[in-house]
Amino acid sequence: MRRQLTIAIEGCCHGQLDDIYRHLQQQQQRLNKTVDLLIICGDFQAVRNVTDLETMSCPNKYKQVGGFYRYYTGERKAPIPTVFVGGNHEASNHMRELYYGGWVAPNIYYMGGSGVVKFGGLRIGGITGIFKDFDYAKGYYETPPFRGPGRASMHHVRSYEAFKMLQIRKPLDIVVSHDWPQYIERYGNTDELLRKKPFFEAEVSRGDLGSPVNALLLERLRPAWWFSAHMHVRFQAEVGPHESIFNEGWNGITPYSTQGGENMRRPASVADKPIAAAANQDEIVMSAISDDDEDNTTTCEPPSRPRLALNLPPPKHSAAEEPSAESVVSEITKVEPDMAPKQVDMTAAETDTRPNGDSSLEQEVSETADPKVPGRPTRFLALDKCLPRRQFLEIIDIEVPDDTLGEHPQLEYDAEWLAILRLCHPHMPLSELPFSPPAEAQLSEAASGIPLLPEAMLTRELDWVHSNVFSGGDRMFIPPNFMPMAPTPPPGTPDSASFGLAGHDTGMWNRGRGRGRGNGRGRGRGGYAQAGQHSDVEWVGPRPYVIYPNPQTDELCKLLGIEDKLTQRRH
Repeated sequence: MRRQLTIAIEGCCHGQLDDIYRHLQQQQQRLNKTVDLLIICGDFQAVRNVTDLETMSCPNKYKQVGGFYRYYTGERKAPIPTVFVGGNHEASNHMRELYYGGWVAPNIYYMGGSGVVKFGGLRIGGITGIFKDFDYAKGYYETPPFRGPGRASMHHVRSYEAFKMLQIRKPLDIVVSHDWPQYIERYGNTDELLRKKPFFEAEVSRGDLGSPVNALLLERLRPAWWFSAHMHVRFQAEVGPHESIFNEGWNGITPYSTQGGENMRRPASVADKPIAAAANQDEIVMSAISDDDEDNTTTCEPPSRPRLALNLPPPKHSAAEEPSAESVVSEITKVEPDMAPKQVDMTAAETDTRPNGDSSLEQEVSETADPKVPGRPTRFLALDKCLPRRQFLEIIDIEVPDDTLGEHPQLEYDAEWLAILRLCHPHMPLSELPFSPPAEAQLSEAASGIPLLPEAMLTRELDWVHSNVFSGGDRMFIPPNFMPMAPTPPPGTPDSASFGLAGHDTGMWNRGRGRGRGNGRGRGRGGYAQAGQHSDVEWVGPRPYVIYPNPQTDELCKLLGIEDKLTQRRH
């Protein structure tokens, strides 16, 4: 027996929770569906107060408190269970308090620096941040008050997170990231992408659009679905079960580096992979989207290879025929026939690669264990930011085993991920020195040469988790143990309040960071929410602390028998 879960995916949030939930409720009414889970792909901006706003890495003129604080205080409650990963514009101090994941508000769950959770039978993985080569190999050296370059580097993904994700050996159904996997544009309609975002052309030509870390994870993990945002455009692609996103294997790419990311170079063979130009005949053609708020002037260097022949299709709408907001919202909830989730067996019941439920706890963990499900492609979907006439929301149905749902699905801990946290925790890097995998990790020929910790070590930790966390049972629900810790503005404070920051842009928010690989080039205004009118509201009372050690983190660390090395570190 199979049942369907209805999942909503949202691109960049930028603090617009009220608008997102309003649009989602409208779509539920229009489609006569009940959405079980909302997934947000970054730039969530869980801002509680003026200190959170100061810590967020973006020019001050774009800083507004937004409406999240009302969900934090309980004035409003998320109507749908919501999970999210972090992007590159977050209240990074707040995210650091919940490094291992946790509730930022009732019914809204942050997946941590990286993580895996379960929901109604689905295994959902996530990784926070964007790739920057100059920070990738470093440890978590940033300490309060998070000033200067450390404020920006907090949202740069680290090799330690990639290493943890690469230890996953059981299939994932969904992976969520903010940045796209590198090369993914070559598995979809690239001409259509470049018609909407022509200033991506140089990066597409060079083959360095997106994150090489996410490409590495996609190649290893091969989930049924991969959801992203960041580029502020809707784009879909599919990597076939027998295709390699690197075309001819890893070619020296590693999940860590001793040279600040120098090993994260593209394989020469990728340059020879043809750009996908022909549209899928089964694809629903989406309306042109206005990018009037984007800066279309690229700052990229000239391409190192000859200009691609792009053969761009003509726009579907002329300037006088821009689609209405209503028409776009109606279209974005459709699922293309070739991507219809009901045709995808998310549980792979016909294979022996994925066990039902959590019985995986009792199965042997092998070095050759592969999270790929034979014959299953990875479907990629990226969405825009929450603005009028943008394709920022999509609803899909996914089939799951009938006995895993229950009447009301809840978020659950994933046993394998908890075992990986315990296994990797002693090696967590806390300085700017490059992270090196533990000596026990061996480059596995069976797993494309990535470093895997030995079978016996992971099996031991799985047994420990099964006995001490799951208490011999098959499931462990994440407790609803949210507790507000930080002060918030008084009720009635407008979303546009900047607490005086908008008029004090020092320009220091990103100095000294260089133009390293993965610098978000060509995004247009760096992907920030549009600068608008700011309310002249000052913060009243003492300045909040930068870090509030969170009881959720304390409880999880005690549950796993590990030390909270980050939020307890005050200097």
